[in-house]
Amino acid sequence: MTKQQKQQPDRTCVLPGDPSWIEAAAYLAEVFALLGRGSEITEAEYDAVRYGLPSLTYRIAGHAVRRLKADVPGPQATRATVCLDIVPEFELDALWHVQSVLRRARDGEDTEVLDLLDPFLDSFPQRPSIATLTADLETVLAVLTLDIPAGRDMATALALGAPDFDYDTAYTHLVTAWTAAGITP
Repeated sequence: MTKQQKQQPDRTCVLPGDPSWIEAAAYLAEVFALLGRGSEITEAEYDAVRYGLPSLTYRIAGHAVRRLKADVPGPQATRATVCLDIVPEFELDALWHVQSVLRRARDGEDTEVLDLLDPFLDSFPQRPSIATLTADLETVLAVLTLDIPAGRDMATALALGAPDFDYDTAYTHLVTAWTAAGITP
């Protein structure tokens, strides 16, 4: 096993309490399910990588999006909040791999993915483009991979229940980073 193949630890993430960042991207779970099903059929019939990745990778990515949507508090939260979540490394890895496929499709390199998705995307009320799919997944990844000291410190304080931690200052730093990434906290 090489160093690159070694399993990375799960990621502790401080997520914005405003669920709009994940609600806007929740449809990705359906898109990933379709890609997973397409890959599963081609794996069984003739071409193991026709849609860029094994079906399991798409299914894991779809599960990750559904799980995140279920775990983030809804708009009923009465004040600014954050959510502490543990993202398994295999979920984050699957999301990155799918992001790579979507970028290639957006750039015209992977037309098989576009051919599979094109008729399916018409079923959405506002048909997302491949650029929109890519951008929405980038938003999810930006939230999950934000790695600033305020986030790490807040995650530790939340996990340990540290009452004397300066949550307001850490939250301000997180809001600044999320806003810079185009995410409404």
